[in-house]
Amino acid sequence: MPAVTAVNINDEFAIRIRKLAELRQEGIEPYPARAARRQMIGEALNLAPGESVAVAGRVLTKREMGKLTFCHLQDESGRMQIVLKKDEMDAESYNRFVKKIDPADIVDVAGVRFVTQKGEESILVKDWGLLTKALLPLPEKWHGLTDVEARYRKRYLDLLANPGSMRIAILRSNLVRALRHYFDVRGFYEVETPVLQTLYGGALAKPFVTHHNALDIPLYLRIAPELYLKRLIVGGFEKVYEVAKCFRNEGIDNNHNPEFTQIEFYWAYADYRQLMDLMEDLLPHLISAVGLPLRFTTNGQEVDFTPPYPRVAMRDLIKEYAGLDIEDFPDQASLYRKAKELKVEDIDPAAGRGKLIDEIYKKYARPRIVNPLFMIDHPVELSPLAKRRPDNPNYVERFQLLCVGGNELCNAFSELNDPLDQEARFEEQAELKEGGDEESMPYDEDFVTALKHGMPPTAGLGMGIDRLVKLLVDASNLKEVILFPTLRPEQDPGGRETRAS
Repeated sequence: MPAVTAVNINDEFAIRIRKLAELRQEGIEPYPARAARRQMIGEALNLAPGESVAVAGRVLTKREMGKLTFCHLQDESGRMQIVLKKDEMDAESYNRFVKKIDPADIVDVAGVRFVTQKGEESILVKDWGLLTKALLPLPEKWHGLTDVEARYRKRYLDLLANPGSMRIAILRSNLVRALRHYFDVRGFYEVETPVLQTLYGGALAKPFVTHHNALDIPLYLRIAPELYLKRLIVGGFEKVYEVAKCFRNEGIDNNHNPEFTQIEFYWAYADYRQLMDLMEDLLPHLISAVGLPLRFTTNGQEVDFTPPYPRVAMRDLIKEYAGLDIEDFPDQASLYRKAKELKVEDIDPAAGRGKLIDEIYKKYARPRIVNPLFMIDHPVELSPLAKRRPDNPNYVERFQLLCVGGNELCNAFSELNDPLDQEARFEEQAELKEGGDEESMPYDEDFVTALKHGMPPTAGLGMGIDRLVKLLVDASNLKEVILFPTLRPEQDPGGRETRAS
């Protein structure tokens, strides 16, 4: 990875270590426990000239001009110039600042607000204290990190150096807060379900496997919280949600990270149509809550989140864009041959009919979608946990909300609550797994038992928070919106791994 400064990092470290030792010899504690701060910098900027202030932050720049020293100080709320005049403060304190303080150090300062002749809002420092002596410098000349790999591995420097990265992190935090508030005020209970599970389920995906030593059993990192949340509906809850970390042992690309965050919620006595109505209310609410317009440009295309959103059957989308009717291929063998004819790549001969339908959709229909669209009524083979349509049992009451290139923002069902039908579908999934399909779902006997005790008609939805933020901030890579994405371990020049990030 390229060095973050032009100065030899080892020389810089040695110089700062020497200053650290000198400070301690002078009786200065370089890492005190408390700061003398009364205002955030953003608050200090709003005070009138002449008012006293006491702020704290990181030194970004330092410039000496005779008996004057100019610095820029930054905290979470903003950036502001501070000015030290030798004649306006204790001479020993002034000299110590000049000789011992470097960019990246964290200090607190007390002084008076004023405006320079050039019109820059500033603080005339009367007193200061060292809060943290930084032993390594900031990125060169405060131009920021431009190496993408370095930005992801050293997110702490990325946030300091690149205001856009901090903006994304804050927007994401505000969005999650608004999301929780939306469901809280509508009578949903936030709950927690296991991350370590003896059986994984709730989605078609390959899990991470670990081992519990004391119990001597394999455990799986959850791929979804669904089956546990529905157990709570059986138990008497009627509205529940979880902001859940989930894990899928699959590829990494611009839209996938092995660890991701989603919200799942379940609503008893509702169906998938009511969920579509809810999403047409929720998404505009969230977009407005983070200060964005409903019409904006992302991925090079203008998208409009003004509801309502079209509702189109998956079968009809495939008809329109791939030119085939999946009803004409009622078994796996015939559809597999058609998929090969359509040049759908990298399909497993053991893949079930539902998986083949999904791959055809992904190749031909998904890239053509721009504005929000509900893709509804998936084939039953694709949806082992969804309720069948009463008028056509070959399809289920399910939708995915798609946008800009078919990015899936959420997945939702009228939940299957017939325990015998669920049992049969688990058995079909088990057969697919025995046939080599690693993404099929295992048979969860306890969940079937829970359904046998009776689950009311229920609608459930999962929405990826990472993907939604990526869309809203027009990021090209999901790693931009995850503070600490999964990365390959770094290697030293000899090719050995040094650490993982």
